[in-house]
Amino acid sequence: MALNAKGGVKIIEGKAYIHPLSIQEIEFLLNLLANAEHKGSELQKVMQVTYKLREEYKLIVEHNT
Repeated sequence: MALNAKGGVKIIEGKAYIHPLSIQEIEFLLNLLANAEHKGSELQKVMQVTYKLREEYKLIVEHNT
């Protein structure tokens, strides 16, 4: 459970958390990654980054709605 504090700071599991990106910015990055052409050698890294962004997106949406 998150607690909203002054200045948009979220307290999650006893720790202050301020995400540097907005929901719209993360959506933009996810769409950019999904629609870009990637080389085979980049695919594993692209998948790792996409997974991490999706997890951050879920966390932000959960605590901002």
